[in-house]
Amino acid sequence: MSTSLIGRKLGKYQIVELIGHGGMATVYKAYQSDVDRYVAVKVLTPHPGHQAGFVDRFRQEARTIARLQHPHILPLYDYGDEDGILFLVTPYIDGGSLADKMRRGAIPPEETLKLLEQIASALDQAHRQGIIHRDIKPDNVLLNREGFALLADFGIAKLMEGSGMTTTGGLIGTPAYIAPEQAQNAAVDGRADIYSLGVVVYEMLAGQQPYRSETPVQVILKHLTEAPPRLSSVKADLPAALDTVLERALAKEAADRYQTAGIFVDDFHRALKGEPLLPNVATTKTRPDLSSVSLPVNPTVRLSSTNAPSDTQNPLTTTGNTTIITNAGPSPWILIGGFALIAALLVLVLLVLINQQNQGDNVQATAVIASNTETGGAATTVPRTAVAAANVSAPDGTARFSTQAILGDTIRIEMENLQPSGAENVYAVWMENTSSGELLRLPDMTVDAFGDGAIIFTSDESLITHYNRLFITREQGDTDTPSENVLYAGETLPEVMNALREILVSSPDGLAVAESSGGSAGGGEPGSENYEEPEAAGSSLLDGALTEAEVAMRHAGLAAGSTTIGAAQTHAEHTINILQGTTEDFNGNGRGENPGRGVGTIFFIDAIDERLTSAAAIASPEVQSQIELIRVCVANARGWINDVIAAESTFFTAADIAEVSQEMGESTMLAAAIIEGIDLNGNGTVEPFEGECGLAQIRDFGVSVANISLFAQAE
Repeated sequence: MSTSLIGRKLGKYQIVELIGHGGMATVYKAYQSDVDRYVAVKVLTPHPGHQAGFVDRFRQEARTIARLQHPHILPLYDYGDEDGILFLVTPYIDGGSLADKMRRGAIPPEETLKLLEQIASALDQAHRQGIIHRDIKPDNVLLNREGFALLADFGIAKLMEGSGMTTTGGLIGTPAYIAPEQAQNAAVDGRADIYSLGVVVYEMLAGQQPYRSETPVQVILKHLTEAPPRLSSVKADLPAALDTVLERALAKEAADRYQTAGIFVDDFHRALKGEPLLPNVATTKTRPDLSSVSLPVNPTVRLSSTNAPSDTQNPLTTTGNTTIITNAGPSPWILIGGFALIAALLVLVLLVLINQQNQGDNVQATAVIASNTETGGAATTVPRTAVAAANVSAPDGTARFSTQAILGDTIRIEMENLQPSGAENVYAVWMENTSSGELLRLPDMTVDAFGDGAIIFTSDESLITHYNRLFITREQGDTDTPSENVLYAGETLPEVMNALREILVSSPDGLAVAESSGGSAGGGEPGSENYEEPEAAGSSLLDGALTEAEVAMRHAGLAAGSTTIGAAQTHAEHTINILQGTTEDFNGNGRGENPGRGVGTIFFIDAIDERLTSAAAIASPEVQSQIELIRVCVANARGWINDVIAAESTFFTAADIAEVSQEMGESTMLAAAIIEGIDLNGNGTVEPFEGECGLAQIRDFGVSVANISLFAQAE
């Protein structure tokens, strides 16, 4: 595509400048006058092979991308189809890309960790919604002027797979970063993105990609057959444990990799701190020997006539020439891989769309790998009893919880690819408590012309602590009893629901709020033979932690505002005892005082941690990833508590206020952070990152633990 769109208006966007283009799209800078801002407009490359339903798929994929809301995912403002021109509209980012940053050399490990945390949190958010990126690479990680990462191009690779730019079964990826299963045209899930992210991290640290060769084809072959070079062989000054971390991230088998990006981050951080790595619980499979596989060294290369500008400081830009690689001779390609798929392959055509970055032997290409073998499209069958286990196929729908008046009282369900329903044959949506059998019928789901269905329902009770299973049936009219023909279902384990109840709503270990009245679970009236004293109702574990932390914060402030060292020591004793739940006489006046509830913030966060550990031990990887968000906040709070205690302990040996003036200010700030967290990266949001979230954020992230993915069931 040339610059012919400059000066033209697409919808309400005035095209003003060409930014760049590649094999899949051309990106323009445009002006949106109604809100007085510049945007980036990505125009999909027209192709004669576009199939009849491509426009519908484009709209559906655009709606899916638009639902992705995360601080480190580039948002989709708008999309459109004007005179056959399909386009996507995103913010205009002028801070460059990670690729631009990496051209200046290797990135220090601490800065790499910061960027990895941001990219990984974006990926985990997308994966929880069943969305796979498929083309993670430095060019698709944009950096704003403050240096914070924004992951771009979600959905583009998937859209192109069915666009006619590939043959049936084809896929799009970038050879330098492509996962082995993606290179073999096999089914992929979020772990393919984790592999690609591992390649990016290796390159950030080493200053070079792990697999390099003369041609993209040979690079792909190395992804399939060669173990990644040890990072220590390139950068001997980095912690040796990073070798193990990257080996796991770049494992050939998806089952041997980190199962979530968040776990990858956790191990990376442990490696930097010199702490033991997490146990590798993945199941290692025996792999076929692919050492003898070879590919043509000198394929015919046809270069397109359109050159792209080198500017990459904008969203969604793909720079370089598009290169298509075909076999030079009449003989078929030597087959890749040693799997059963090889026996069925008659021809393997490898088409590569290369984004040349003028980086010497770095291969920046987008490959289109095609096969004449069609894979079945049947929905994955998930038995009723196995829904809570790990499911690596993309879900058919998602249910997300939020809060209106009561914690977790609102549910939003979104489904795709449904058949339209009639007035007398409806999609009935049910919630169930699998322990008690209690059922709740939600409003029926309506389906639009594109097969998308959605409902939003708000209850007068907490849904996340009352129900743990969601399922959809076809019903003839109104009924209180679901039919046995369950079409879609998903659930969390009862143990997870119970852990959420104790952490967020009510726990026997919480601060006592009232005594239960009337009979007990064992039956009987007070004074009767079989009467059992009812267990005292308690507030949630989180409420207990917050109550004690708020009192401690006030006393830390009083200590900081003291004008004499004696007064500061008195309030420091109060602060430390409240946090620890103790009555120690720190200032030596003969009285150990604790003006709090006497339980201690530490007691409650230990209890929260214990519930999370128990739930995570039996939960699916998807739920474990959500639980990890809470654990990060708990770990942050614990660290800040220790810092406050350390700072205020210095008061007891000081002769005057001047000696501890710095510690006074630090302890006040840290005591507040225990509750509210710290916006460490300055993006206006306290996120579930190390050093950011505190106790107050646990409610928000805790609700998301109950989110449910829905899968098609056996008929």
